[in-house]
Amino acid sequence: MITMRTFKTALFLGLLIGFSIGISACAPAAPVDASKARSRAVIQSGNIVSAEELRVAEYLNYYEQDFPEPVATALGLDLRPGNPVLPVGGGEAWVQIGLQAKSAEPVDVAPLNLALVIDRSGSMDAPEKMPYVKQSIRAFLESLAVNDRVAIVIYNDRADLIVPAREVGDGSWIAAAVDRLTPGGSTNLYDGLMLGFREVDRGFDVRRNNRVILLTDGIANVGVTDADRIAADALAYNERGIHLSTIGLGREFNDALLSQLAIQGQGAYHFIDSAEEMDRVFRDEPLGLIQKAAGEVSIVLRPAEGVRLVALTGYEGEPPAGPVQVRLRDTGTGESQVLLARLHADPGRTGRRELATVELRYTDLFAQRQETITLPVYVEVSTASGYDPLWDLEVLRNVTIQRTAEGLREIDRLYQAQRYQAAWDVAYQLEQRLREVARLTGEEQMAKDADLLRSYQATLARWVQSQTGRPPLSPEQPEPTRFYRGREVATPAMPVIEVK
Repeated sequence: MITMRTFKTALFLGLLIGFSIGISACAPAAPVDASKARSRAVIQSGNIVSAEELRVAEYLNYYEQDFPEPVATALGLDLRPGNPVLPVGGGEAWVQIGLQAKSAEPVDVAPLNLALVIDRSGSMDAPEKMPYVKQSIRAFLESLAVNDRVAIVIYNDRADLIVPAREVGDGSWIAAAVDRLTPGGSTNLYDGLMLGFREVDRGFDVRRNNRVILLTDGIANVGVTDADRIAADALAYNERGIHLSTIGLGREFNDALLSQLAIQGQGAYHFIDSAEEMDRVFRDEPLGLIQKAAGEVSIVLRPAEGVRLVALTGYEGEPPAGPVQVRLRDTGTGESQVLLARLHADPGRTGRRELATVELRYTDLFAQRQETITLPVYVEVSTASGYDPLWDLEVLRNVTIQRTAEGLREIDRLYQAQRYQAAWDVAYQLEQRLREVARLTGEEQMAKDADLLRSYQATLARWVQSQTGRPPLSPEQPEPTRFYRGREVATPAMPVIEVK
């Protein structure tokens, strides 16, 4: 019997990053949460992760954070320098910007007006697809309230409304309807999605959370197949207040389209590659799919005098000089977001010094009002030696995760250039860093990621072997040289590639 919603910490979507100087904004990067799980599945299948599908900000925000929950506001702002001490000569400094949304009480959560749109085309007939969909829906039932309204739409060559919107009740009818699904036919994604939107629109209620959740493994191949047309027609419903979350399965779906649909629909985008990931999305953290706490979220970072911004999560290249505005995703109840800023400070005097001021702006979606929080970041300037800009273990952990994502993108670039040994070198270095930080933090997920990078090296090693006729050369295996007569001469050290 379903009696109330479950409320647990959620990590959903990714960052939508853009920069503005004055009122001039630059192009945003793609957001959401699928990059980590999708890259894991690609590596496990023995393939190369595409740089285009690996979005650094969402990769970082896949991981759980431990920011304090706000008490009097919908969002809390947590600032953490990489080292609270800065040398008098200046240098590199990191600032971690953490956002934490307040968890919701059941009375604060609007009841749902939801359509589940489920792909049942022939390609769904695989152990990691339709069975996962059915398990996912059963898990999702635990988060539904008795007074939520749910409709079920299925599609293959055509779309069918198999259950019009009705109250959940005990939920048994949803499980029974989904259990009867059998795969077959082509993928008319457009008709399925539009039918789901129309059903939610038919029962639209401003007092409810009006939303569609799309589950698919494929690329639209019948009916309307143009991605721009699908996105444009979906946007028309989004602008009327019907939100959209997307779930991808398998490896053949249109990642760019599902990402765009979720972004404009102010919803989540996930990739399901395992039963563990299914539980994370649908059982442990269901509210990220359906309930938001804050909208129009942005951070304004103002470096102090003598300090400049060098790098920011998800932005390629050096950011513009001066104050920078970062547009973030809408934040669900209980969710967190993290953003990392790398700064360079000029030499200064000993004593307390301001690195930057951070301003958080957002709309409290429960109170329907604009909120602003402004906090400075201070460090103590010292003449002490042995400075480490990543002295703080939490900041080191998140920087390592971010550099892993950046390194995976670099591996694809090197692979495309047929520089297989260099690609292997990067994978080796990433594994070593992950193992060291896993040892320091005791975090199981980072140890698993190190194991994943070890298996990635095996994939890259086959390319090195095909190109050179020998296995990759690791630091423990110096390159063979011709012998020398007389005193032995050491083999020159192999160059190290810096992962930016």
